[in-house]
Amino acid sequence: MTRFAVILLGLFLLGAESSGTAVSAEFKPQEAKLGEPVELTITAKGEEGVEYKLPREIDLGPFVELGRDSKKNGGQYIFTFKLVVYEEVGEVELPGFQLEGEKPLEVPAAKLTIKSMLTGVEKPEPRDIAGPVAVWVSDYRLVVYLGLVLLFAFGAWILRRSRPAVRAERRLVELPPPRLAHQIAYDKLHKIVEDDLLKKGKFREYFIRVSETVREYLGNRYGFFAMDLTSRELVDELRDRPTPGLEIAGLKTLLQDSDLVKFAKLEPTDEMSSSAIDCAYSLVNATRRVEEEPGQQRETA
Repeated sequence: MTRFAVILLGLFLLGAESSGTAVSAEFKPQEAKLGEPVELTITAKGEEGVEYKLPREIDLGPFVELGRDSKKNGGQYIFTFKLVVYEEVGEVELPGFQLEGEKPLEVPAAKLTIKSMLTGVEKPEPRDIAGPVAVWVSDYRLVVYLGLVLLFAFGAWILRRSRPAVRAERRLVELPPPRLAHQIAYDKLHKIVEDDLLKKGKFREYFIRVSETVREYLGNRYGFFAMDLTSRELVDELRDRPTPGLEIAGLKTLLQDSDLVKFAKLEPTDEMSSSAIDCAYSLVNATRRVEEEPGQQRETA
């Protein structure tokens, strides 16, 4: 029976050679251990002028592909696979497949003998379970902690040495008392008068500085931020607070006159300009804290 199969194979190869095509598949080596890589070489000679290539997906059976390569030498194609078997021993077979081309070529199946990994071992028996092995692990945490403490102590000592010594009587510095709300307002109002903005024709700047000084004073005096409030919002805020001595009507007139000059570009009269600074001084004088000594006040004729 084997001789008959050889004769048939020879006739097949002879017919293939006569038609100008031939395909062979061969493993190197023919035997391998489980998990040992082997190489499969496919040599194909097709019809002249026909290009052949490997299909994208191939049924490899029990084999696992590790890599592939292909090259052409004249009219001969050589395809190389790197394969491995992990789960089966004995005779294993790579199924046949077709090379892609205008006229596909049949690649015959290839067989390989896979041996156990224990082949050749004198006593293929599992070894006894060994007991635990002591492993020395270097632990430098204590050294690191000690080094950090010493470094911190050294840094503190250097900082103390580099800081100039201060005599005991100079260590406590008496800070000046904070400026009071009415003192700040008086200074700004005096500066407005000294700058003589009205004679220079700077009416808008004059009213802006007077109204902002009044707003800042009221905010400092009663504890709220008044600079971003509109004139109406400022008046409403003060009406909700205890403000003894504050004349709301005079403040409202001052704010309205200032808004007309700032936004409506009204040219103020001498009476409006004089009334604005007088109202500002009167407002500060009337609402400053009783226990505080009044600052330098504006002398009026």
